[in-house]
Amino acid sequence: MASNMMQCICSIVLFCWMFYACFLPTYQQPTQAQSCYPQGNIVCKTWNHTNIDCKSRNLVCIPPLHHASSMLLLDISQNKLTVVSNVAFHEFQKLQHLAISSNSISSLDGGTFAGLHDLLTLDLSINLISNIQIDLFGNLHKLQELDLSDNRISALLDGSFNGLEQLLTLNLVNNMIYFISDNALSSLIKLSQLALNRNFLHPLPAFPFKNLASLQMLQLSWQNESCLSMTSLAGLENLTSLTISFHDQVNNNKTGTPLANLTALHELKMFDVYDCDTIEKLFFGLQNLHHLVISVTGPCPEIMFCSMYDENANNLNARHRCKKLVPLIHLEFWQIPPSTTSLPAFETLFNLTSLLLSLNVDMLTAIEALNTLDSPLQNLTLIMPNTHQVCILNSATFASWGNWKASLKVLVLSTHELGFEGAPFEWFHGLEVLEIIYPTHLIDTLPMNAFEGLVSLNTLAMVDVNTNMPSSGAINIFSSYNSLSMLDLSYNQLNGDFESFWDQLCNISSLEYIDLSNNEFASIFTMHWSCSPPNLKILKIGYQQKVMTFSTDICQVATWLESFDVRASEVFIFTMNSTCHHLVTLIFSHCKIGFFGSHGVETHLPILEDLHLNWISSIYDIFTLLNFFKAPQLQRLYLNNNELTEIENTLLNVFSKLRFLDLSNNKLTSVSNLQYFSNIRTLKLQNNDIKIVSKAILSKFHHHYASTLDLRNNKFQCDCNVEALQKWIYADNMVNLPVEFPTSDYLCFSPDSEKDFSITDVNLDCESHIWKYISVSIASAMVILVAVILMARYRWHIKYTLFLLFNRTRRQQYNLVEHDDDLIDDNENGIPRYDAYVPYHIEDEDWVDGELLANIEEGDEPFRLCLRRRDIRAGRPIFGELSLHMRRGRGVLVVLSPRFVEDNWCYFELNMAHHRVLEGGRNVMILIILEEIPDNKMTLLLRQLFCRVQYLKWPGDGYSQYLFWRCLREELKRPVPLDRRFNI
Repeated sequence: MASNMMQCICSIVLFCWMFYACFLPTYQQPTQAQSCYPQGNIVCKTWNHTNIDCKSRNLVCIPPLHHASSMLLLDISQNKLTVVSNVAFHEFQKLQHLAISSNSISSLDGGTFAGLHDLLTLDLSINLISNIQIDLFGNLHKLQELDLSDNRISALLDGSFNGLEQLLTLNLVNNMIYFISDNALSSLIKLSQLALNRNFLHPLPAFPFKNLASLQMLQLSWQNESCLSMTSLAGLENLTSLTISFHDQVNNNKTGTPLANLTALHELKMFDVYDCDTIEKLFFGLQNLHHLVISVTGPCPEIMFCSMYDENANNLNARHRCKKLVPLIHLEFWQIPPSTTSLPAFETLFNLTSLLLSLNVDMLTAIEALNTLDSPLQNLTLIMPNTHQVCILNSATFASWGNWKASLKVLVLSTHELGFEGAPFEWFHGLEVLEIIYPTHLIDTLPMNAFEGLVSLNTLAMVDVNTNMPSSGAINIFSSYNSLSMLDLSYNQLNGDFESFWDQLCNISSLEYIDLSNNEFASIFTMHWSCSPPNLKILKIGYQQKVMTFSTDICQVATWLESFDVRASEVFIFTMNSTCHHLVTLIFSHCKIGFFGSHGVETHLPILEDLHLNWISSIYDIFTLLNFFKAPQLQRLYLNNNELTEIENTLLNVFSKLRFLDLSNNKLTSVSNLQYFSNIRTLKLQNNDIKIVSKAILSKFHHHYASTLDLRNNKFQCDCNVEALQKWIYADNMVNLPVEFPTSDYLCFSPDSEKDFSITDVNLDCESHIWKYISVSIASAMVILVAVILMARYRWHIKYTLFLLFNRTRRQQYNLVEHDDDLIDDNENGIPRYDAYVPYHIEDEDWVDGELLANIEEGDEPFRLCLRRRDIRAGRPIFGELSLHMRRGRGVLVVLSPRFVEDNWCYFELNMAHHRVLEGGRNVMILIILEEIPDNKMTLLLRQLFCRVQYLKWPGDGYSQYLFWRCLREELKRPVPLDRRFNI
């Protein structure tokens, strides 16, 4: 009787709980830490359950965050933090990466980072930090990267970086540092990169880097004044890269220079070199220097690059005075106005392969200066930005250069006034890349033999040179280029007959890339593709000033074409009727399109991935235009700025694999049919007239990592229709809105009472209470019926509940009554009788006997398992026996299969085992997945267990089974803490 009464009580309690859960409001705005969100409580995003993104949330403090103890990355940058409390990060015990940049933090207390023992990177850049407290980083023993750039730090004192023994990179760029104490950096024994650019150091202490033997890169440029003394860089034997600036003379000391001991230096960058009388002495001893960048601002004499030279041999030229030359491979030499007199001593550059000269002299002077160069030069860039003297290139211009001109691979020329006579490049038989960039005026028409002799030319770029080419006989310009693969003639004044020009390109079989955009071809009205370079893959002919008519299908002649760009052009007729087997990208942005296709024939684009139809003006509407394209693999579609008012279902049927869709800057009012795109990951809908966003659309972007849904600047209707969007903004923790979160971009447009309020600040009460009243009125009549149904349906759950209620009483009875050795819970040493209790289904008994017992209870280190059919005594209360034997085991080993989940008794044993783990604290649970559990059979308990306990999957092959038994034995050996408790 008492048992029946308890069952009824439990049924009623369970029914009441279900009733309350069903009618409890499904959504409540977060209330915790409201003060951290002054402009709306926009939750932080969680990525992959390990990364928290709180960037740009207008935070004024660090809010409590769920699962903080398991997070690896926390980004709180671009907020409004002014202080960080000492306990802000105490829960982030596993944190490895922390970003607090772009805030207004002025100081940090010593215990701020005390609990972050696993931290690897810390970004504190772009704040207002003025000093570093001693031992601020004292507990960050694993930290490898520290960024303190763009703050207001004025001094580095002893103890500032205590505890950072593993630090590899330290960034202190753009602070106000004027003083570094002798031992400020001494604890950074593994530091490899140190950036101190843009500070006020003058001078450095005698030995500021004395303990930084591992330092490889040091940046000291743009200080208030020169900060180097003779001992400033002492101890940096492993330094390979150095950046410095000079505002005054370097100490002229015959015994050495500040760089004399940097024997491993590989790269040197020197800026603001004004007085060069003694600058060349800086190269003494730099026998491994290969890369040099130097900018000259003053009137310097010829600069030699010698690592050792004879000071007494003043009558000899620069090269003969040198006993040993610097083995430079790459040199960048920049003359900053008004400097005009300094040039390198090219005869001392015997090993040079790459040279960039930006000079304040005319082009011919620079070319003449290179006559003395004798090195295996392969890359040469000549930039003359500040001279307007006309430079005429002819066959004699480069004749006096050394033998290296025949092996030169890359030549870049940039000046204001440039002209051609004859064949100036006939000497460069090995030249592969020729670029002539941005001269304001190219004298006259380009000669037909301008590029004669360039037999190895691979890339020719003449960009914005404002030139033209001869319209007749122009084939002579390009016909001999058998190796030319890239031709860029964009931003010019090419205005001849397009077809004649195009025909000459057809003869260059190696051409793969052609850019003819931004020109003025006169006869482009009828573009008849009679031929094409056979290997052409990329063609750009957009931004023409004439109307274009494509009367022939480009895909019929350019069969290997992968990218076709006709943007910003007026296309009267465009024909593309055949199958473009290799076309991947097609761009019609900013185009005016007349007739498309031929008599409604479709264009088959089997591998097209990118289609740009934005800013289109056409006699067709966009969706009619889209019907011409059959592109089953299309992934990215741009339809922005087309004044679209609706989305037709045609788009859904044809492009089912879309992952990126840009519909921004249109006039859309509804996008509900976009919910049928199954693969969409990025949807841009900003700047439309959307009033309501359906739940179906929002659900498409829920639980998809790294997705983007942009709904900024729409005309939201802030009544109960916007509730779904409001809830989604609060609840979603993975999708990038993107907000960063500017609440001013998500404003209500209607009704007038809510206009211009952020949708996150609108309080809505849209819940209907009528169902509560109806439910309460009939609840009493349903209690008995529901109780009977629940007792029949959940009889095992009820029995389990009864077991939990009376378990303690029965356990005390067993302790009082039973005294024999078989019922003692543990032996005299406190060691459990069994290693594990094994619940399993009867149909899995063959596997238990043949595999589990044979491999676990036998062998060199046997374990003792408890099986219900073998070890539990008959004739005793089954609940008590199960409880007793589970407590006598060190753990529970559950053999899971679909049959186990469906069996009520097995599931009851699983509940008891789970209860023992929660209550006893000493037990462990291991799940063995004998067979896959279908998703529809996964219960809440099983899902919780898979997230919280160890589980092993039974493999199929022999070696995997060996690893399986090995792992299982290791788990059974593992000691379990006596006081462990789980809070679930």
